[in-house]
Amino acid sequence: MPRPVLVLDLDGTVCLGDTPVLLYAERVAAFTAAPETLLEATRAFLGRRMPESIPKTLTGAQDGYEAVKILGLSAGVTEEQLSAAYLSSRAAMSEQPGDVHAPEGLVDLLAGIDAHRVVLTNSPGAGLDRVLAHLGVAGVIDELVSDALKPSRMTAHLDGFLRVAGAAGTPEWLMSVGDIWRNDLAPAVERGCVAAYVDVFDRRQGPAHVRAGSFVDLYPAVADWSSDPASFIAAHPLKESVQC
Repeated sequence: MPRPVLVLDLDGTVCLGDTPVLLYAERVAAFTAAPETLLEATRAFLGRRMPESIPKTLTGAQDGYEAVKILGLSAGVTEEQLSAAYLSSRAAMSEQPGDVHAPEGLVDLLAGIDAHRVVLTNSPGAGLDRVLAHLGVAGVIDELVSDALKPSRMTAHLDGFLRVAGAAGTPEWLMSVGDIWRNDLAPAVERGCVAAYVDVFDRRQGPAHVRAGSFVDLYPAVADWSSDPASFIAAHPLKESVQC
């Protein structure tokens, strides 16, 4: 019998708080002629306050990181500068966690399920152990995969997890939880895995088996799935806008 595999995104799923995005925004803003303008727009996006002065392109941003990228590019920041700013901000986050925190009750959820628990993130690996320790989840995570190159490498990661779990022919034994549909969920849906969509900004970008505005609201679904993946996927058919 295979063991269920729970694949968790980091930012926006396991790791909450505005500090990581603001650290990124500060570094991107330093490359612009009007840094405070970019920072004010970022804060407005994070606070879900969208005054008329904010570029309309921000309304489609999937998260704070994409919002900062949109603002930076519109201010003349290059892709190379964006990349450097991101790497710098991630290094700083492990030393300056600020308001970073895990969703309430996550440790209890992960401790209470029988599954191989993976954090899969595009973030560079340096300092991530300290971040997980700060979040309080280091003891309930079995595997950490950094520099994941989602979405281009997501299917390969899923195949690897399923193969190791002995579930290559039963992909419903893997659940992917994340807040960016194209990165975390689209490849899982295509592979036949269970997709749990943390749709914080109510984007409804694509189908999922379960969807909610916060990870906390998906906890019952995660627990039910881990106890009987086959029955869970049968009871939760793929839907465009399913809401827990």
